Amino acid sequence: MRWLLLASLSLVVACSTDATPKTKPVATPVVEQKQPIVRDLPPEEPLPPMRAAPSFATVVAGSTHSCGITENASLYCWGRDDQGQLGDSATSESPLPVAVAPSLKWRTVSVGGSHSCGITTDGATYCWGSSVAGQLGSDTLGTITAPYRMEKAPSFVKISSGENHTCAITTDGKLYCWGENLHGELGSSVFSKYSPVEQVAPQLTWARVSAGLHNTCAITIDGKLYCWGLNNGGGIGVQADDACEKNGESGLCTLPLRQPADSLRFSIVATGVTHTCAITGGGVLFCWGSNDKGQLGSGFREALGPTPVMGEQRWIAVSAGKDFTCAITKGGVAQCWGADDDGQLAGRAADATVPAPVAGAARFTAITSGTAHTCALSTDHLVYCWGSNGNGQLGTGGHKRSFEPAKLMFAAKDTL
Repeated sequence: MRWLLLASLSLVVACSTDATPKTKPVATPVVEQKQPIVRDLPPEEPLPPMRAAPSFATVVAGSTHSCGITENASLYCWGRDDQGQLGDSATSESPLPVAVAPSLKWRTVSVGGSHSCGITTDGATYCWGSSVAGQLGSDTLGTITAPYRMEKAPSFVKISSGENHTCAITTDGKLYCWGENLHGELGSSVFSKYSPVEQVAPQLTWARVSAGLHNTCAITIDGKLYCWGLNNGGGIGVQADDACEKNGESGLCTLPLRQPADSLRFSIVATGVTHTCAITGGGVLFCWGSNDKGQLGSGFREALGPTPVMGEQRWIAVSAGKDFTCAITKGGVAQCWGADDDGQLAGRAADATVPAPVAGAARFTAITSGTAHTCALSTDHLVYCWGSNGNGQLGTGGHKRSFEPAKLMFAAKDTL
């Protein structure tokens, strides 16, 4: 969200037959055994009076802020707020959730680098935060600190916020993207688009979309996966010199390109900074792109094309952070791999090249990652977050990072 993810985290697993593409034999991965990192814990800080958070229906993590919708359709955000991305008409960060447009009822929300977007139960689309590149769908550039209604937008049902761009899918499966297009992340040749939004590949019907740092991936209704934008590290699933050049700048793909595993059909996709992961209809998890921290879960550290994550698990959800990945197994166990310098793996205490369960006994249904933190929704509808917390993005009332899932808290004075 940066690396987001976005957006709505509906976790429907389609049924299909998976066909793994033929690949050349590779050496057996060597699972690294590293010494645990010696944690340099920040000093304790006084915490405000707090109480338990209510039940949530969804949660999403952006770069350094997070948002969630309660079961009664109320929207709350917490974390960094220098660009108004919390939507409470202020620009002061909050380590506890603040209410966003309490008069509205929300269906879904997505958070990006420094902006957020949501769709209400009556189908209206709102965005707020930074509008430096038009990612709010507004002709006004700068900062908008409260939800701005996109009057010119069609009726959307799903939305995903990237670093400086946003994409959404309409009720009839059309895909629109708007905002920054310096790297082709809008899926069109338009240099930049503010408002109205630009339709992507109108000949296709779309089911899911994930807007990343400077790239985008989306899945059609028949499970075909397309990616476009900046191809750093091979994150969009094609070789850097494969139909990926524009004006001599290697690595740019401006129009939707099928990823190379054409025989596979996917139901979920998550874009990170320079890597991408997707789950097939049968629950097999593939990752590709940069792998310097082991974020592909392959047991190696070399960059790879679409490769199954190690293990026999079947997966129902996945999220890609800056250089780590977290996912949920069919049994509800959250597992993470990749970088762990800020507690991103929640219990591993060292970088990992293969999946390992996070600490604790909670079981989860949804998961979402930002730059260096992750939030997940448990089976009993509680929000847990872990990892970096420099801007209060964990929602624990302070700024101390967490090396295990920590429950989201509310200010004691808040009423629901």
